[in-house]
Parts: sequence; C-alpha cells; structure tokens
Amino acid sequence: MVASPDIAPVILAVAESVDDLRDSNGCIRARVRAEEDPDVLSALVQEGAKPPDVWIPTSSLWVERAAASHLLEPAQHPSIASSPLVLAVSSSLHDALAGADGTLGWDALVSAASGRQVVLDVSQGPTAPATVGLLLALRATADRGPDGRATVTDLLRGLRTDGTATGGAPVGADVAVPVSEQAVWAQHEDDPRPGDARPGLPPEPVAVYPSPAATPFDHPFVDLTAGGTTASDAGRLLAALQAVGGRHRLREAGFRGADGVGGGLTADHGIDGSQPGTVAVPDVATADEAGRVLEVLRRDSRLLAVVDVSGSMAAVVPEAGGSTRIELSMRAAAAGLALFPDSSQIGLWAFSEDVSAISDYREVLPITPLAGTEPNGRELLARALGELEPVTNGGTGLYDTTLAAVRAVRAGWDPGRVNAVVILTDGEDTDDDGIGLDQLLATLRAEQSDGRAVPVMTIAYGAESGIDALAAISQATGGAAYRATSPDEIRQIFLDAVGQRACRPNCVPMTDG
Repeated sequence: MVASPDIAPVILAVAESVDDLRDSNGCIRARVRAEEDPDVLSALVQEGAKPPDVWIPTSSLWVERAAASHLLEPAQHPSIASSPLVLAVSSSLHDALAGADGTLGWDALVSAASGRQVVLDVSQGPTAPATVGLLLALRATADRGPDGRATVTDLLRGLRTDGTATGGAPVGADVAVPVSEQAVWAQHEDDPRPGDARPGLPPEPVAVYPSPAATPFDHPFVDLTAGGTTASDAGRLLAALQAVGGRHRLREAGFRGADGVGGGLTADHGIDGSQPGTVAVPDVATADEAGRVLEVLRRDSRLLAVVDVSGSMAAVVPEAGGSTRIELSMRAAAAGLALFPDSSQIGLWAFSEDVSAISDYREVLPITPLAGTEPNGRELLARALGELEPVTNGGTGLYDTTLAAVRAVRAGWDPGRVNAVVILTDGEDTDDDGIGLDQLLATLRAEQSDGRAVPVMTIAYGAESGIDALAAISQATGGAAYRATSPDEIRQIFLDAVGQRACRPNCVPMTDG
C-alpha cells in the first residue's frame, strides 16, 4: 500500500490490528509506504510501473487526475477520513490580526491579504489540492462582494509562489499557508521546540477557516487489486478503517470522519473542531481552471496604453474640484498602470484627429520594460503621462488609432507574455476620412485568426463616450469594455482588465456603466 505521509502511520497501525491480515506465522501481509501524492502520480507515468494494491492519497483529486490521464481505473475509492482546508498562520500573526473576541476570521484574513499585511503562500504548486482549495475559497469570497474579479486579481497577484515555503526553513510570520486542519494539529502534537516548524508551516501555527467551509482532503481508499487474496485483504483493511476502532485511531491522529464531522479536536492544537468541515472535492476541470487563472494572472504583460487627447478632454469636471478630464484621466491611468509589476513592458500613445502631420496618433513612449533600463521605464512612463495635453479643437480619431495600435503590438508579439492594448477615451470616432467601424471590426477579426491575439480593453471615460462602438471593438478582439464615471473607478477597472485575460474569451466586464 502507498499512503500520504500524514495518514500512513494510522493505516499501518490499523493494518497491524487486523488478525485476518496475518499469515500462519503471525507476520502481517500488508506493507505501507509513505509517499507524497505527486510522487505517486509521477511513478505511475513511468513505463512498466506497477501501481500499488491500495493507494490512499490526501484527495480524490489525485485519483481523478490519474484516471483522466488513463494511468489507472479504480473501481471505487470511498473516503476513510477528511480534514478541512485551513490557512495556517503563526500565533504572532493571529494575535496581531485578531478581533476584540480574540479570534481571527476568514474575511479579516482576506482583508489583511488585500492590504499586503499577510502573504498567501501557494508554493505547493497550482495543481496541489491545497492551492486549488484556496483559489476556489477566494473566488467564493470575492463573489459575495462587489468587483469580484478585480478583488480576486489583486489577491492572486500578491500570492507567493517562489517555493520558499517548501524549502525546509520556516516561513515568515507574515505568511498564511493553505494546509489541512490535521497538518496544524500534527505540528502541535509533535511538540516542536519554540520557534521550530515543519517545512511549509509557520511557527506555532493557528488555523483560520475559510467561509464557506469546504475541503478537498477526503483521503480516499483506492482499491487497485485485481481480485483474489489481495482484494480480500484490501476489503478487510477498508472495513477495519471504517469500523469504530479505525475511526477512533483516525480521530486520535487529528482527522475528522468522512462526513467532515470532528471529535476531540481541541483548541490547544491550534485548531477549532467545532468549525464545519464540508467535504467538497473539485473535479479535474474545475481544479485545472483555477490553476490556469493563477498562471495567467501572474504572467508578464506587454501592453500599449492609448490615451485620448482630443479637444473634449480639456473640459472641466465640476465634481472634481476644477480638474479637467485629461488631468483626471492621467491620474487614473498612472494609478492603474502602477499596478503592473516591474517585469511588465508598457508603452504609451496619444491620439486625436490629425494629432501628427501624418496620422491620428503619435508614439509618446515605445513599449519599454518598467525596470532594468536606464532611465527607469516606470519613471519615463510617469513623466510621459504627466506631459500629455489636449489638442485644441482636436477630434477623436479612434478607429484608425485602434487598428494601428493592435498592429503595432502584433508586430512585436511575445508568446511568453500577455499582449494587449488599453484605450482610454471620452468620445466617439469623429474622423470622416478614416476607416469605418464595420471595416475596422472585420479587419480586427481577420487579423486575430493567426493565433497572435491582441485583446483590446476599452475604458470609456464620461457619460458622453461611445460605449457601444468600444464594446464592439473589445468583443471583436476578445477583450472587454468598461465605462468609468470617476477616476476612483479606474484602479478597479485596471485590476478587472488584468483579471479579464484569465476568463477570455467568455468574459463579462466588471461594469457596463
């Protein structure tokens, strides 16, 4: 048998207690090997590899992955124990963030993560059940509030994925790590030295429970025997694990029942056995989608920001203390672009009708790395935004500019990055000599067909903007359209626009006005 290290000692103890698993000499006919779930899956891929007779991983998700890859075909895999997904935080962090009642709730921890007071660590990797469970819990939390995708995007961009939590050294006190409740229980049960910790766990961990509660840790008993005596032995062991004595041993090791109900799990182990432990294992498609979202949102960007400098942008916004539309737009764009990490590449164009001698647009800053250049690309971008001025009586050459911007990004298309255009404008196209909307849309669709997609995110600023045409442009390129009525909305819009690339091509804009 192969079992995950957390439960392997219990499996061996129960096997040794079953007389029917001993031969005529009294020797036990069962051998238990503790192996991490990903290692078992990797071993099954090897040519000629023989699966164990029984496999007990932490989650049915591993079994479903193996079955989806045609590595095994288990007839059944009933759960023998469960353990809720929790966020393990150090006792010092828990005390610093706890409320007046001395407890730290899920929403308070998520809020602290949004404010970067705590880092959520997913160094176990995007396919690990703990990571998948955390991503789904964050999504469920964000869905309960406004601007859900923007909230999730902000949180996921702050995750730690660099592997430091699994390198053998204790992680910092500002880190929250998704693990099973049993892992926190076991850390206290082992009575480590003060300040000591297992790899991947903060020192003196305390469990914070997601809301709503759900866990992928169901510890399935996967019978891979082909019949005969071995199958009978596997059946005897399963029965023993499901019997009163087996369930008692599992509870003594910090596990809950297969139904998620705990018993004897006390607060002196850093956990709360009264918390619900609903067992909900995501299917492979859902888990893979969660991992894909994480990967896409953290992928570097190659972005061209295109800003309207037509005459209407000089209009004063009464509710903004006398600031003009372009002043507010520049502040908002600066705040939005500041959300991109230094590894991003960003350029800037300005556009109006006949803004230059030959076109409706001009390059203010070529697509440039935000860091690693001299002068610093981020400083160049901030300076360029601050120097933009509206063109007196200038019209809005939107359509020609859009096509040129998409083609410019496609010309330097980088397969390792998310290539995109963001257009910020307050008006409709007024260039009678330029390309029409129907021709623009047809051209954009045709040129996207070679696989070098460049989605266009359009941000309509003000009530008079042509949102319908902008929405059509975004739809034709697989982007999303937004309407902002105040500069305060731009940050959320930029976050949503970044998150939007993870749901493409079936995205719904964060706001349509």
